[in-house]
Amino acid sequence: MARREERSNILRIAVEVVVCLMIAIVLVGIVQQFFLAPVAVEGRSMRPTFNEHGDRVYVQKKFFKIKNGDIVVFYRPNHEDVTSKNPANSITFADFFNSLPFVNKIPRLGVDENDTTGSDYTCVIKRVVGVAGDHIELKLNDERTEMVLYRNGEVVKEGPSVIMSPTMTYWDVTLEEGELFVLGDNRNESYDSEDYGPIQESWLMGKVVLAKIDGEFKTAKKLK
Repeated sequence: MARREERSNILRIAVEVVVCLMIAIVLVGIVQQFFLAPVAVEGRSMRPTFNEHGDRVYVQKKFFKIKNGDIVVFYRPNHEDVTSKNPANSITFADFFNSLPFVNKIPRLGVDENDTTGSDYTCVIKRVVGVAGDHIELKLNDERTEMVLYRNGEVVKEGPSVIMSPTMTYWDVTLEEGELFVLGDNRNESYDSEDYGPIQESWLMGKVVLAKIDGEFKTAKKLK
């Protein structure tokens, strides 16, 4: 009788442990899917802020406000006639399942980001250089040797200047409500608003608030 009770207690404890682990896993998945999502950075467009491979950022998905200098993650439509819903505004069971710790299948950023022939949307990471109401200009400097970014008539000093290229698009635009102008920190190797114009805030997955670079955690303030 005593042995039976002992086995019953062991089984009950084992079940409780498994249930607690399952609840913990689901809670972590909920947090990552709805509030703070890990994303892997690849590609060269955000160098030297992020390396090409191995760095990870954590994206705040709710209750954030965007200002100039912030780094954002968004889903860019690959062509104008995309009819499917932007992933930033929809959550599927597959998304939730992939966010669970034992799956850990997180989005990868910067992979073939200038390929507009693939799937409907591409997940991208860039830095905000213009918000609603800002007047943004990309134009040649006086020596006509490189492109310079102006915001409200003043040179934007965040990030490097852009070397002139035959395919460069010139911009002179005032951003409307809900629009953002974004550029990669490695501007000469970045496919961004310089190429396709302002993006919509509705495309945002969220704002980068933390990053793991070369094994070291850095807050958003250290990513300026």
